Formats: sequence, structure tokens, C-alpha cells
Amino acid sequence: MKKYILPIIIFTAVSVYFVCCIYLYGISSISLYNIVLFLFASPLLEEFIFRGLVQKSINNFLKSGIFLHISYGSIISSSIFTFIHLILNDFAFIYLLVFFPSLFFGYLYDKYKTLLLPVLFHSFFNINVFIAYPLNDLTIFFVEKL
Repeated sequence: MKKYILPIIIFTAVSVYFVCCIYLYGISSISLYNIVLFLFASPLLEEFIFRGLVQKSINNFLKSGIFLHISYGSIISSSIFTFIHLILNDFAFIYLLVFFPSLFFGYLYDKYKTLLLPVLFHSFFNINVFIAYPLNDLTIFFVEKL
């Protein structure tokens, strides 16, 4: 637990900041279902697939592939992750920016050998979407309840 303390402190501090921003600007137009899906379920599922399965398999196959302290598995899985975001969002090129946080999540997974930190930081990244986009534009990110 000691080796996770700095990333957890950083995550907590930044999350509190963003939650305060969300509170100040309001999120009344967003349902609890969408918040849970966007902030918890998606990061958990995506990190399990792209870090726990894809990146781990590529790293096991390539053994010692490292470029600038980032494993080849992280680079390849981040590229796949970004490409899937592009496909699912009609090739909106803003989703190319997903690549850089994805590399960071991969780095955390390689360094700490746990999915906990990538999932937490992925949730933090998704919180940022609430701040970065005007509330009227947030509907593009959410799945409507059937």
C-alpha cells in the first residue's frame, strides 16, 4: 500500500477539486445512471479489457519492449483504445487526445502491477469531461436509458 500513496493522494486532491467544480457549475441535467456509467462502470470495464487483457498479453509476448519508460504493450493497447474511440464517435478527431491519458494509465499499470490506479485515474479523466464541455454538449457522451 505504501507504494500507492503518492498517486492516491494526487488522485484524491484533483478529484476533490473537480467534484467542487461540478458542484459549483451544477449537473442537474445529468442522470445518476449516466454518472455511474461514465465515472465508474466504463473506466472499470475499459481498464480491465485494455490493461488487464490486451496490454498484459502484449507485454508477455514482447517481454522487454520499453520506449521512454512506456512499454510496447501500453503503446499498442493505447493505440487500439484510441482507434476504438474514434470509430465509436464518427472519427471526431478530438478523440485522438484519448491516446495520451491512455499511455499514462498503461504506465501506471506497468509500474504498480494493479488495475486500481488506472481505473481511478481513468475515472478522474472522465470527471474532467464534465468540466471541459458545456453542460448542453454533455449529452453526446451519455447513453440514454431504454
